[in-house]
Amino acid sequence: MKQSDTPLIKTYAYSYVRFSSAEQMTGDSVRRQLSLAIAYAAEFSLILDDKLTYKDFGISSFRGQNAAAGQLGAFLAAVSAGIVPQGSLLLVENLDRLSRESALHAQNLLTQIVLAGVTIVTLSDRRMYSIDELRRDPMGLIYSLITFIRANEESELKSFRGKASWSAKRAIAKDRPITSSCPKWLSLDKSKNEFRMTHLRVDLVKDIFELARAGVSNTEIAKGFNKKGIPAWKSGTLWTRDKVGWIVRSSAVVGTFVPHYIEWRNGRQIRIPCKPIANYYPRIISDELFSEVSNKRLTSSWAGYGAIGYILNQLAVCDKCESLMHMSPTSANGPSLICSASAAGTASHYIPMTYAPIESTLRRGLPTILRSYDFTAAGYGRSKHILAAQDNVDRARRKLLAFDIKNVSQCLYNERRESLDLCEERLCQIVESYQHRATNKIENQVSRAIEYLLSDCFSKDACKTINKVMRSMFIKVTIDSTTRDIHIYKRDGEDFWLMASGYDLTPEAA
Repeated sequence: MKQSDTPLIKTYAYSYVRFSSAEQMTGDSVRRQLSLAIAYAAEFSLILDDKLTYKDFGISSFRGQNAAAGQLGAFLAAVSAGIVPQGSLLLVENLDRLSRESALHAQNLLTQIVLAGVTIVTLSDRRMYSIDELRRDPMGLIYSLITFIRANEESELKSFRGKASWSAKRAIAKDRPITSSCPKWLSLDKSKNEFRMTHLRVDLVKDIFELARAGVSNTEIAKGFNKKGIPAWKSGTLWTRDKVGWIVRSSAVVGTFVPHYIEWRNGRQIRIPCKPIANYYPRIISDELFSEVSNKRLTSSWAGYGAIGYILNQLAVCDKCESLMHMSPTSANGPSLICSASAAGTASHYIPMTYAPIESTLRRGLPTILRSYDFTAAGYGRSKHILAAQDNVDRARRKLLAFDIKNVSQCLYNERRESLDLCEERLCQIVESYQHRATNKIENQVSRAIEYLLSDCFSKDACKTINKVMRSMFIKVTIDSTTRDIHIYKRDGEDFWLMASGYDLTPEAA
């Protein structure tokens, strides 16, 4: 239904801006979408919350990434938490900005937002999607469904054409470069369509391989480069063992290109390697040296800690400088946590802490902390209950409309009117208790994490699940280098703390 000319009551509006490719950043897409939202808010005297403008730049809605992990997901979480009040408006240019998934999933997303008490306004055609509007004009759902079908078909066609294009490019990759993307020590000369070497960087790669052959660890190589003031190749950042490790592992140094194609499995993007193409890049390292270093990596202790379960990944930070802590597998007393800044040679507080007692303390205390989290939020219940309640309302309304008031008693008519009122009241109650599906998901993950903790399961999947739950609930973990207390900080700024239960966490005392 078209937006009427009647001014809206004073309420909050939030804009959602999305485009799917990074190239659109330089175009007019962002300005156009934002200006439409600003103009609409001004026209109807809405309070446009510019602090909570939700933007997904370079994120596709074809696979639901924006709702699962993007800013649209953040908007849904804000609605769930009550940050975005019921009765607010979500301003979007078109419905396909919200979703280009299959019509079933896209329609479910629209219904989820609307039943949460938020009105969606499409600025290109001034259509409104709300509980009241769709109840008055159910054809709005049909229109949205057709829009979602068309958007999905368009994205499916683009995906098919993209795959076909890259398949054709891979077929000619033996003869010439198929993309300007290449390792950082190379660049593409577009006039001659061939790769050129950046000699200073090539020399640095050769130094890395010579040091690696001599048995120097990735960490020590990175630390040495940082001490010499050699900037890393990405925006002048510091060298890390991961950056060094990528170069040591890359077959591009011997001229080999490994193309990939993308598959979606269970909602996740998976890169599938294709057959390697030899002599695609200029060779800078001999096969013998590459093989020798690769074998050394696989058999020596400096290869890394991929097999070690690390539940504090991307969470543990240094209590001195707030830099991320990383795991060092080469400490004399077993794997230890070390400040990444001190390991890189840019900070002096080198205080390795043995990891085993830290994890032991966490595993004892985390179940209680995770159970204490309250995942209930006013405004949400179960979607299947909402659909059933909506069906009851529709049936009661049809029965009432079928009455001819002239030919039935007023008493019977009043009974049917009361039945409709009760059904609508029940629907409102269920909508108010509706629980966001993301909350269900995190509750299930928390239950699994607690089971792993209580059963002392140290498998890689168990550690990954525990870490994922912790990262969704907490912003950081610090281990006090003086008192040995472990602090876990929630997203609201409050913190839990865990005593180390008598453990001295330094390697020297272990």
